[in-house]
Amino acid sequence: MMSARKVKVRFAPSPTGDLHVGNIRTALFDWAFARHTGGTFLFRIEDTDTTRVTPEYIQAAIDTLKWLGLDWDEGPEVGGPNGPYLQSQRLDIYAKWAATFLENKDAYHCYCSPDELEAVREEQRKANVAPGYNGHCRDLTADQIAAYKAAGREAVVRMRMPDGTTTFTDAIRGDVTFDHKFVPDFVLVRADGSPLYTLAVAVDDVTMEVTHVLRGEDLLSSTPRQIRVYQAMGVKVEDYPTFAHLPFVMGTDNAKLSKRNGEASIAWYREQGYLPEAICNYLALLGWSPGDDR
Repeated sequence: MMSARKVKVRFAPSPTGDLHVGNIRTALFDWAFARHTGGTFLFRIEDTDTTRVTPEYIQAAIDTLKWLGLDWDEGPEVGGPNGPYLQSQRLDIYAKWAATFLENKDAYHCYCSPDELEAVREEQRKANVAPGYNGHCRDLTADQIAAYKAAGREAVVRMRMPDGTTTFTDAIRGDVTFDHKFVPDFVLVRADGSPLYTLAVAVDDVTMEVTHVLRGEDLLSSTPRQIRVYQAMGVKVEDYPTFAHLPFVMGTDNAKLSKRNGEASIAWYREQGYLPEAICNYLALLGWSPGDDR
């Protein structure tokens, strides 16, 4: 359902490799939707994964969009009112919101070690229960916290998921409901203070005033977590972005194309001499039906 607000969409790749056809199909839909509605196309770099992101991949993402003619209205090299547009330059913003969530008891410090978490998951698997965090650190006493700190335990920040369900209307799938029994408390901030995707993406979409989130269907299951972050930020339901989860681009082996497929890389097609207009035209019509029997 279209929002009454002026449309703002975002393309937000994680530059851990060359952009692939799935990325570009999403970017193309974002760009076309913004141009069709007279809205804003925002380009954001999600580079918080410092172990895999490189400056070369960041620049390659920028160059690829330029080569394809997908010009952006806000983002790297262009600027805008809601920058900076690299997540690595927005860490203080995420830290502020994490501190707010802790203060408001929407989140809490979790001292469970990786071995302890794996032991819980193993017990859950044996009991044929969906694996997930069991809430061990949800309501620690001051003495328990002091003991963990004295033992040198490092803490992550976890968001509390309330009992119940989350329902949202996906522009492609219609109403989607998630039972919170299968969406346990989730980590927002690592022990080293770095933000995870779910915190950074939700905070950015709100603070950058994004109205529509078009992305791959592999991220459908992350939506209730992002909505929980919106709630903790005090965002009204009517101001949530509209989600549209796009089907995968599949290969001839009927498997999803990804960065692991060499021929899925846009750089490969460019090297082979494919025209940018041909790539955009093919991806725009991929999966499209004229509406009759063809």
